[in-house]
Amino acid sequence: MAVVTLLVAACSSSSTPVPATAPVSSTAPGSSAAPAATPSPSAAQPYAGTTLTVEAYASDPEEDFYKTLMPAFTTQTGITVNYVQQPVDTQDQKIPLQLSAKDSSLDVFFTGSEKISAFTGSGGVEPLDKYISDPTLTSSDYNFTDIAPAVESACQSGGVTYCIASHAGGGVLYYNKAMFAAANIAAPPNDMNELLADAVKLNTPDHAGFCVRADKSQTLYDAFQLWNHFIPYNNPITGTYFDTSWNFLIGIEPDASQFGQFYRDILQKAAPKGISTYLVTNCLSDFQQGRVAMWQDDSGNIPNVLDPTQSKVVNDAAFWEIPCQAVNPNNCALVQPFGIWMNAASTKKDAAWQLIQFLSSKATQVGAADAGALLTPSRNSVFTDPSVQAKLPPTFLTAELYVLAHPDAALLPFIPEGVALIPAISNGLSDLITSSASVSSIMATMKAAEDTLMKKAGYPKPFPSN
Repeated sequence: MAVVTLLVAACSSSSTPVPATAPVSSTAPGSSAAPAATPSPSAAQPYAGTTLTVEAYASDPEEDFYKTLMPAFTTQTGITVNYVQQPVDTQDQKIPLQLSAKDSSLDVFFTGSEKISAFTGSGGVEPLDKYISDPTLTSSDYNFTDIAPAVESACQSGGVTYCIASHAGGGVLYYNKAMFAAANIAAPPNDMNELLADAVKLNTPDHAGFCVRADKSQTLYDAFQLWNHFIPYNNPITGTYFDTSWNFLIGIEPDASQFGQFYRDILQKAAPKGISTYLVTNCLSDFQQGRVAMWQDDSGNIPNVLDPTQSKVVNDAAFWEIPCQAVNPNNCALVQPFGIWMNAASTKKDAAWQLIQFLSSKATQVGAADAGALLTPSRNSVFTDPSVQAKLPPTFLTAELYVLAHPDAALLPFIPEGVALIPAISNGLSDLITSSASVSSIMATMKAAEDTLMKKAGYPKPFPSN
């Protein structure tokens, strides 16, 4: 718990946070209580009769759980929720298009906090501070400061709050204990050389040794978690992407080629066939079915791995955080808060805030944790609660505490050009797997493309302070 104290800076509330204008009843999370038919606005339910559209990720335990709460939310507030769930690639492509088109049919959505610069640059997301600070819209029990500041900061830019962190996130190594034992590997790897050696040893005719999402549409997510053990972390705004002079760190030798050679080796020698087209769902399925021994990815997939109706490896699955290496000793672990956002084009903003408040309340997070759908609550009072910790997988708590003590939240740099950097990196990562070009030439091509992009965008610019 001393490690958690490094992260937790705010006092927590013991009361149940609820919307000020829509008092929450004692209905248990997940209740299927039917909403009133076309309720009329009243003093207790001023937004009754409003319909909100929420867009969330499909096949995600946390966001699946939130959907079960919508009948209770409707009963309590009179607000009807059109809860739309979409595959990862659909959600990630659709949301930016809706924001740029000022599509007022979207009110609230979930996505990663790393997209904040792109969203704020386009003016597509609503600043939330005025809602948080308005006592007529926000209950005093909501206690915004209970959300861990180090986590919530990824949802803030220029001192303005644009999303509410729904969970802390955290990248971990999933591994199969039975496969490790069969290969006479006593413990999970402590550095990247051990990871590569173990992956090759675990690669057999029956199962692959290692998996990551490597399709161009998703490859950066897991690759980031690996290169953070090769590339020096510079600052919380640009992380391992740029230093304060705007040098592209991923392309600087010898670190660039050391990472590139590792990435090529582990995916060519120990990954499933067709790895260059693998999405998160492919790695998840392979791990669940015992077709892969190790998998590096977000911890949010753990509930699916531990679900006996989906997984054959429930008793063999364990979780680990590879320790930071000397090149990046303090900030090697991905902390990617997912946020709940409000569309700036929504015409129902006050009602939308009631839903965001409900979804990010202590009561909701406790319910999600109790249901095994939320492993990394964003609220201090929930994550540090002994009863919640007792529900976490035994090996996961140790891994997550290490993650929170060594965080890098800059999955993308917090600059307007963050999203635009992805294609050149994704192309280079794919070339490392599928081409015979030299590692150094691929990394040089990646760097040249990013240098050109940044120059066209007017860099070097003064380095941002926040």
